[in-house]
Amino acid sequence: MPGYGWMFPAGDGTVNIGVGALSTMKGFKKLNLNRLQDSYRGIVTKDWQLGPDLERPRAWRLPMSTTKRHGPGWVAIGDAAGLVNPMNGEGIDYGLESGMLAADLFLANPSLAPAEYDKEIGLRFDAFLRTGRRFSFLIGHPWILRTGLRFAVGTHGIANITLQVMGNLVDSSTPGVGGLAMRSADTLLGIADPVLRKTRASG
Repeated sequence: MPGYGWMFPAGDGTVNIGVGALSTMKGFKKLNLNRLQDSYRGIVTKDWQLGPDLERPRAWRLPMSTTKRHGPGWVAIGDAAGLVNPMNGEGIDYGLESGMLAADLFLANPSLAPAEYDKEIGLRFDAFLRTGRRFSFLIGHPWILRTGLRFAVGTHGIANITLQVMGNLVDSSTPGVGGLAMRSADTLLGIADPVLRKTRASG
């Protein structure tokens, strides 16, 4: 199943624990996230010495894109700007980076900040996020996901490149194999994008 789990220590003896799944996966509408959460919790409870739940589970969708991320006198940052990694749901880093960029630009020149912010965010993240969204349509098909996983972790070298790409540690300008992988993925998935959207597995 194309999804992910997370657990963040809150610093007070509690943890934030949760799961996510791609809406492009086959059977997504029938997926019970509470059961998925219970399953994940069962896997990590012993190692993390987890106690009982302190709050009821809550769920919401993560925005993977947005139609507008700036306007006169304002900019959207983090999740509000659609800055969420489509491959693992990660968004804290994007929130911090975009927030710091917005603050710096507004302090330097408030009138030019929104347009400059949109341009810089595009340069930093758009290619990676675009490739990730297209990739999510691809791995929504179970057989593609299984085959891809076997290849992605087949050797230490390939697994390392996979982690770099999924973690947004490389982009198309990065020298070496990681950058080449990103450029190739962006090109190939761009060509296949119309077909991927028409044959999406969700339902």
